[in-house]
Amino acid sequence: MTIQVTFKDKTYQCDSSRPLLSTLLEQGAFVPYSCQAGLCQACMCKVTQGVVPSESQAPLDKHLQEQGCFLPCICKPSQDISIELATKANITLAEKNISDFASYTTMVLEKTWLNDDVLRLCLVRPESLEYRAGQFINLTQPESKLTRSYSLASLPCENFLELHIKRVPNGRMSNWLCDELQCGENIEISGPSGACYYQQEEQEQDIILAGVGTGLAPLFGILRDALESDHQGQIHLFQASLNQKGLYYQNEIQDIVNDVKNLTYIPCVLQGEAPSNGKQGAIDKLIIDTLGDCTGKRAYLCGDDAVVQAMKETLLQNGLTENDILADAFISSK
Repeated sequence: MTIQVTFKDKTYQCDSSRPLLSTLLEQGAFVPYSCQAGLCQACMCKVTQGVVPSESQAPLDKHLQEQGCFLPCICKPSQDISIELATKANITLAEKNISDFASYTTMVLEKTWLNDDVLRLCLVRPESLEYRAGQFINLTQPESKLTRSYSLASLPCENFLELHIKRVPNGRMSNWLCDELQCGENIEISGPSGACYYQQEEQEQDIILAGVGTGLAPLFGILRDALESDHQGQIHLFQASLNQKGLYYQNEIQDIVNDVKNLTYIPCVLQGEAPSNGKQGAIDKLIIDTLGDCTGKRAYLCGDDAVVQAMKETLLQNGLTENDILADAFISSK
């Protein structure tokens, strides 16, 4: 069924069986986006006339739902609607979420390769930007306005923002960040967003930090935040990659391990020989092989969506509940 969507004083003909974001983009509408899976919330809009399916509002906080905010990337509208981008100017933000929609222009400080295809990108931290280690921000290409989300590996007390950029084959954003964006140049960022960050009220609880690839970025921030907060429970860090070439920051993490009694670190590889202090196999199985029953622990899971889901399912089968798990799943976008 074809429905009419009015956006920025223009009417678009949209297929109700497909996500609204896709059909708008195909017809030349500008809507910021990144994951296209309802995770990053970069595309959030507000319905001004008509009703959108409740599923397209489910990932949002209640106060945003009540104001008509929804995610067009997971919205398949069944009736004609009028919409606009959700901004600070047209929605009332809860105090704790005001920074979620703030935009900043900042400068590139440093670019360093961590391995063959992961870039450490450091940006000047805007003075007014407040975040929790492990959250993510959106980066926007100035000309195309292409937007992608990247997790923060830095701590809020540091004067820079650290991001780990995985080069994606034919990836428009990752290749631009890796090859074209230069130190000293400006870039637009927005955020922060995300709820996968250290829970300071649970300092006695044993925690599992498990990630694959650049899923280490938010975990590295969460780990250091936990240690800065004097976490008392045991911390188990599992870093996974396809093979040893994909692992990075091993020396930096080992230096932390050498100074901290309650931290264990296990690098994991799916193929080939594992590091001397690591293991070979699927990370979800290795977590259980190492820790056994995980009842009473809290888990932070980051990286590729499929791997995060596998880890989550395995942990749920071995003592954890949904409330024990915080996740930052990455959806690859070109």
